[in-house]
Amino acid sequence: MRVLYVASDQVVPGRTGGSVHVLEVARGLAARGHEVHGIVHRNPGSPDREEADGVQWHRIEWSPPHRLFRFRARRTVAAIASSVRPDVVIERYYNLGGEGVHAAARLRIPSILEVNSPVIDHPGSLKGALDRLAVVRPLRRYREALCRQAAALVAPMPEIVPEFARPKTETVTWGANVEAFRPGRDGGARRSLGIPEGVVVVAFSGSFRPWHGVHVFEEAARRLVRRTDVFFLLAGGPRAEPARGFNGRHLGAVPYASMPGVLAAADVGCAPYDTARLGQLRLGFYWSPLKVFEYMATGLPTLTIPRFPLTEIVRDGLEGLHVREGDPAALAAAIERLADDAPMRRDLGGRARQRVVERYSWARHCEVLEKVLQRVAS
Repeated sequence: MRVLYVASDQVVPGRTGGSVHVLEVARGLAARGHEVHGIVHRNPGSPDREEADGVQWHRIEWSPPHRLFRFRARRTVAAIASSVRPDVVIERYYNLGGEGVHAAARLRIPSILEVNSPVIDHPGSLKGALDRLAVVRPLRRYREALCRQAAALVAPMPEIVPEFARPKTETVTWGANVEAFRPGRDGGARRSLGIPEGVVVVAFSGSFRPWHGVHVFEEAARRLVRRTDVFFLLAGGPRAEPARGFNGRHLGAVPYASMPGVLAAADVGCAPYDTARLGQLRLGFYWSPLKVFEYMATGLPTLTIPRFPLTEIVRDGLEGLHVREGDPAALAAAIERLADDAPMRRDLGGRARQRVVERYSWARHCEVLEKVLQRVAS
């Protein structure tokens, strides 16, 4: 079928989890035989239109360029939709979005709302408090109208969408590109990254947002500064620079295409989330752990917190180890345990690779999504 995928505020290719998600879903559906058109944000210097990996990318702009003003792209999206004449539209949800859903309604074709962050307000939400001041709750009414208008929703967990929309919501997790992320240490990559010979490399990748727990990771690393045989590698964040107070290095923002090589240079993956630092996570851990899936696909034993669904993805003692949330001492102890036990690292990493290939690949994600597309378009 012909699919229009509207993700107007994402840059593809890019360096964020959102851009990775859009890229992998679009080319995953194309690989399954669908004609896929993606609408994404245009960075200066990038072409307005381009075909890559079987996907027709349409890059658009609006002014001012902040995502808060994404609604100003509505006419452009509508014009592309009228030209493409898709069988179904997928829109990546944003509070003030809706251009894909509205375009589908005008063309009288079904739409799917892809929800990766809460549609509902969490307890203590500032956004919700401001909305209540308007009495009629215009923001909530707008978001709920999008959910009603969409033929179906897909989300990592149903609790982040309004209760009335949950019966038409399909639970779909993110995944990893298991062809790109594969086991196998890359000695050349280690040398190019400045990693000393003979060390156990512990990796943290992703954004440096507070709830990702990079502060927990760095404090655990400082506690192990005496262990010159353990090296900490951080991919992401604002700058490339030597680590301060521990044995390691910050790589800064790394292009997605380079990440498989970075993780192939590691021995252990860390995802020490600190969920108390993000109010929305009171609704449940809806945050799709892209870094976890990529660690596992690379065959890395993974350290993370004992919170669902992380406990289902990484089973304690099978694919990795669970560490107490927000506890650098517990994380340091788990790192030392793995650093001192190479056979354990191999066993956990082997099972991690097997589990993500079977259950948490982008190919599996697109297989589930395809069934939703076929159902709403029939």
